[in-house]
Amino acid sequence: MPRPHQVTMLTRCANSSRRSQRFPVVESLLQDARVQPYVHNCQVIVHEGRHTYRFCVFFKRHCHLQLNPILGRMGGQFRGDVVVMRVGESSVVNMQGRDAIVADFMMA
Repeated sequence: MPRPHQVTMLTRCANSSRRSQRFPVVESLLQDARVQPYVHNCQVIVHEGRHTYRFCVFFKRHCHLQLNPILGRMGGQFRGDVVVMRVGESSVVNMQGRDAIVADFMMA
C-alpha cells in the first residue's frame, strides 16, 4: 500500500541571498500536465497546543486523473496529486520534527 513520503522540491530564490524568499516549482512533482495543467493551492494553519503550523497545499484534481490511493484510504475519491510544504516566516522551509506527522493529520 503506498504511503506519503518526503521528496526534494526545486525552488527558485528571489535573489542570490540565502535568506531571500523561495518559490517552489511544484510542477516538477505533479503528474499529467496534459490532462490538467492548472495547479491549485491553498494555505492551511494547524493549531496543536501552543504550536502553530503553516502549510501550503498544492494539488491537481480532474476526473481524468488517476485515483490517489493514499487519499482514497480516508474515504471518498480524490483524482490527482497533492504536495504539502511547510511555510516559515516568509517562505517555504524544510519539514522538521513533527511537521510530517501534523501534515499527515491535516490531510486525513
